[in-house]
Amino acid sequence: MTEPIEPASGEGRRLLFIEDDEAVLKALGDYFAALKYEVIRAPTGKQGIAAFDAYDPDVTILDLKLPDIDGLQVLETIRRSRAVVVMLTGYGDIPTAVRAMRLGAENFLTKPVDLPHLVAAVERAVEKGELGRENSRLRLLVPTTKKRIQRWAAAVILVLGALWIGNIVGDLGNKPPRVAPIAPTRLRSETAGAGRNQDSLIRTPVQGPQPADSAKR
Repeated sequence: MTEPIEPASGEGRRLLFIEDDEAVLKALGDYFAALKYEVIRAPTGKQGIAAFDAYDPDVTILDLKLPDIDGLQVLETIRRSRAVVVMLTGYGDIPTAVRAMRLGAENFLTKPVDLPHLVAAVERAVEKGELGRENSRLRLLVPTTKKRIQRWAAAVILVLGALWIGNIVGDLGNKPPRVAPIAPTRLRSETAGAGRNQDSLIRTPVQGPQPADSAKR
């Protein structure tokens, strides 16, 4: 004998009910609270928008007909904050359902709603919302293709710049050192002059013509 399928526990999940019928609001809220969902209730559209901003629910169950604001207006407002919404109405029609889905509703159910069916719709909406938040978190962690290309380009530029600077430094190190020109010295000229002076001291002076008497002898 198979056991009946129990609805999943809603522990840690928050639901917002925006519903003007007090009896429906209480019945739905109590039912989901028994499944350990955290339940927030709002009887008007304005209060529902304020509660959404204050509590950031996982899923909003929204009535189409409200005493102050049309449910589709509420849907359009909270969808700007990426709300996950299941619509409820006692006056369902195809054009309204199509419009609600275009505005971003996850589901469109008519009253009186089958509670297990509503629970299943809420669970699917919760899972979709969690998946969307996880994707958003991953997009923040994982760089996009454009960012990856920019980072690779920056890295390549840095490497090429480092190689270029290294080549310049290497060329400077390989060049022979420049030697300062040697100033001319006077050693040779001074030596030559000294030689001439010594020659003048050693060389035998040239004798002049002999006296006539010596030639006769």
